[in-house]
Amino acid sequence: MSDFEQHIKRYLDSQKNCLITDAMAYALDGGKRFRPRVIFSILKGFRIEEEKGYDSALALEMIQTYSLIHDDLPAMDNDDMRRGKPSLHKAFREDIAILAGDQLLTDSFRVVADSKSYHPETKISIISALSSYAGMAGMIYGQLLDVTTDSSSIDKEKLFEIQDNKTGGLFKIACLIPMYIAGIDRKDYFTRLGSMIGEIFQNQDDLFDLIKTEEEMGKNLSDAKNDKGTALSVYSLEELRKLIDDEFEELNEYLKDAVFDTRYLMELLNILKER
Repeated sequence: MSDFEQHIKRYLDSQKNCLITDAMAYALDGGKRFRPRVIFSILKGFRIEEEKGYDSALALEMIQTYSLIHDDLPAMDNDDMRRGKPSLHKAFREDIAILAGDQLLTDSFRVVADSKSYHPETKISIISALSSYAGMAGMIYGQLLDVTTDSSSIDKEKLFEIQDNKTGGLFKIACLIPMYIAGIDRKDYFTRLGSMIGEIFQNQDDLFDLIKTEEEMGKNLSDAKNDKGTALSVYSLEELRKLIDDEFEELNEYLKDAVFDTRYLMELLNILKER
């Protein structure tokens, strides 16, 4: 990932020297880059060098980071810690955090539009996926459901709807981007793949809220404080552990029909399983 980190640094170095850029750099620093790694793993499965995905992976990481900045704000989850350090609005100020998040989202589309790595048609497809699944077809709608659903009103159907949009939205993008770069037309397959990875990821996060510390997670564990409806609102601890194991088995079966070499993605999923 060091080459991708250098790519992020080059992007930041190209920005206007001002407080917003400083805030963006602070917020981008320290992420696990799991969604970019999904892109790179699938690209390698298509025998395409991962550098081909750097611009689109940067755009996706920018959107992911903006969403975390805004999630942490007092009007949302009101969290003081993110990625093992003070949340952006605590480190800079609330107004600067809002503006930095706005800039990350806005500039993510330009990063793809200006990329020299993709054909024009590929750029359009990637930008469409970014704007759709980060918006009302995905993350934004999922966040709406999340902030309007408490622990007493959630059921399994509503839980899946929240997970499939809020978390699954960006994982769908991560799976669609390498498909577009490879020139493959299997949108239903890759969208479902992203949905499955996102569901596992969110179920694990809900589990970790109970069994791990804030220091281990590098962020505030505030779902219970905010009375959020989570997987543990509808499953017991043991039921959730079993569900996650079953979802990994289902995902392994699903990958048997993949049109790319899945070994690299499987390696990444094993890291996810053991995290």
